Amino acid sequence: MTDVATPVDEPADPTDGSLARADALLAGDDERALHRGAPRVTTARRRTTVTLGREAEVVATELGDPGTPGPTLVLVHGIGVSGRYFAPLADVLAADHHVLVPDLPGFGRSPRTGQRPTVEDLAVTLRDYLRAADLDRPVLVGHSMGAQVVVEVMRQAPGSAGRGVCLGTVIDSAARNPVRQALRLARDGLHEPLRANAIITSDYLRAGPRWYTAMLRPMLGYATEEAVAQVTDELLFVRGEKDPICTRRWQAELAAAAPRGRSAEVTGAGHVAMYTHPDAVAQLCTGEAP
Repeated sequence: MTDVATPVDEPADPTDGSLARADALLAGDDERALHRGAPRVTTARRRTTVTLGREAEVVATELGDPGTPGPTLVLVHGIGVSGRYFAPLADVLAADHHVLVPDLPGFGRSPRTGQRPTVEDLAVTLRDYLRAADLDRPVLVGHSMGAQVVVEVMRQAPGSAGRGVCLGTVIDSAARNPVRQALRLARDGLHEPLRANAIITSDYLRAGPRWYTAMLRPMLGYATEEAVAQVTDELLFVRGEKDPICTRRWQAELAAAAPRGRSAEVTGAGHVAMYTHPDAVAQLCTGEAP
């Protein structure tokens, strides 16, 4: 059994170098902000650390009131990054909901484990984190590789989530190799906001090329289309209209494979729709949009 420690409040470290700089940019607090048009973060944030067993430690950002009626929303980031690019979406959601944004092991502020985790391992860690947070059927929102982790949690533990929302889901069955994925990622970066690219790049640098590369193989090898077919709870697949990584054909394949799958598209958005179009994505996450 995994030992779960009680979450301990931990104030943000203002001396935390590049992360503090990126957090300031994300919050719109720096007069030299890279992209003036990015959404501002206004909701008070709290940081907690949860120790799971002897190795795994998950650092999460918490927003909103835990006593708010309705399910908590848990936002799960993709490969190489942290939960920081969820900040605009989390800010919108936190106006009426309790929101948790954990950093998966080895990314953001969460330390690495002793070995390279698979998608299945990350799902187990997330399940342990959800138990530690004492959540009752939360809404799980995953982006890119985080969508794989959400699907795997729901496959492993039916009924553990109220519903799953998969944003920009990977890996397209027609492009399951690192070269094609790199080309698609480069295409997407051309029309994403400069500030979003800066946040993502700084997170990539913090994770480091070795850890990123180590996680790339499990992500590429995870057959998302086979996993969603085994998920009996509701799955909503969301892509940006201009997303070259999660194509319309691929998303339709996933929605058709899932027993309770649905599909939605955010007009004008790319791969990081939750950053550029947080209001539209928030409505989809909470079920307010059809």
